[in-house]
Formats: sequence, C-alpha cells, structure tokens
Amino acid sequence: PVMDGLQMLNILRQDKSDTIFIITTAYGSEDYAIDALRLGANNYLKKPIKRKSLIGLIDKYKLIVESHKLTKKAEGNLLKKDITLEFRTDINHIPSIISQLVFELGVKLDDSEITNIELGLDELITNSVEHGNLGITFDEKVVASNDNTMLQLYAEKMKIKEFATRKIKVKYKLRKKYCEWTIIDQGKGFDWKLIPDPTKGAQLMELNGRGIFITHFLFDKMEYLGKGNKVRVRKNLK
Repeated sequence: PVMDGLQMLNILRQDKSDTIFIITTAYGSEDYAIDALRLGANNYLKKPIKRKSLIGLIDKYKLIVESHKLTKKAEGNLLKKDITLEFRTDINHIPSIISQLVFELGVKLDDSEITNIELGLDELITNSVEHGNLGITFDEKVVASNDNTMLQLYAEKMKIKEFATRKIKVKYKLRKKYCEWTIIDQGKGFDWKLIPDPTKGAQLMELNGRGIFITHFLFDKMEYLGKGNKVRVRKNLK
C-alpha cells in the first residue's frame, strides 16, 4: 500500500522490536521530525544527507548493539533494586557500561523499550563525559566533528590531570511503578534553565546539541538537578 514515512514507521514500531530507526527530513520540517520521534524514531538527519553524519550515527549504534549481553529473562519481576556504578572518564567504555546497566534492569521490557533505554543512556553518559568531565565546549565539538578529530580532542583533554582523574557515577533505582537512572559527572555544571528550546528554528535540525532533546522522547521523565552536573531520567512501568 502507498503510505508516507510516518505511517510506515507507525506500522513497523507495532512489533516492538529492537530495530533502530533513523528518519530523514529537511529544513522547514521540524514538526515532521518531532512527530517521527513520538512514533518511535530513534534519530533523524536533515537532507541532503552527509555521509559522515550517517556513518557516525551507524558506528555509534553499532557499538551499542554489539555490546548486548545474552541474559536469561526471569519469569518474575523484582519490585525494588538500588545499585550505583562508578567508572573513570573513558569514551570507549560507554557501550559496555550501558550493557551492564541494562543487565541490571531486573524487570521485563519490550525489545523496543530496552533499545530506547540504551540509546538514551548513551546520549546522557556521553554528554556527561564530553561536556562534563572533559569540559568540551559546544564550539569545540562542532569543529572537531566537522574535522573528524574527536579522538584527538579526547586525547588532548585527557592530558589535563584534573580531567583525567574525574569519574562518572550512575545510580539506578527500580521500584514497582518505575525504573530511574541518575547520572552524575564531576564537571563544573551549567545553567540548565537557559537551555534554548531545540524545537524552534534551525536548532532542531543540527546534529550537535540535539541529543538531549531526543532523549526526552526515549524516557517518560527527564530533569537536570543542582548545578547541572546531574541528570535524572525515569521509565514508567506498566
């Protein structure tokens, strides 16, 4: 049958699989991108598609998929669980850390829900490492991304003793009606109240800076706390 991209996405998402969907759109199509995210798209790219941007997303998601662990699902659900995971600042360890966090879920979820949790945690932890512990500014990341020098930028920042010794802490809480993650970095934080609305103007269509916006669609609740070096997300349980 003839249908548009959103209709097809809606149908494909009904099987609740762990398939990752990246949709394409153009400037002036901000509402289309938002509708796609609400229907279960995991990310979006603006036309014309830049090969570097597409490969970057595919490589990022490939690492997450490859880090999946085979676990036996229990017949019953835990009603309460609290764990804290602490790790040093290393961008290469993020996929395995996310895999560990998913392993610790303690509750049965659809494959699509688990995928959303993985992608959302990846965005938040990466943000805490880059902009929090390593102090990478938005402008520095834009330049490095465009020049394909992100690895060099990481290496330069890790040479700074203050940054190299910092750690990330993730607190996971499971309760009967929800599961919740709190991610804490040791950076100086930021005034999260001044974050511009990414749905307005060209900001929505830019590759850098919109990962946090996308994360809002992957969880039921998201909020920054304190000085901005702590973020908490929640997934409601049925």
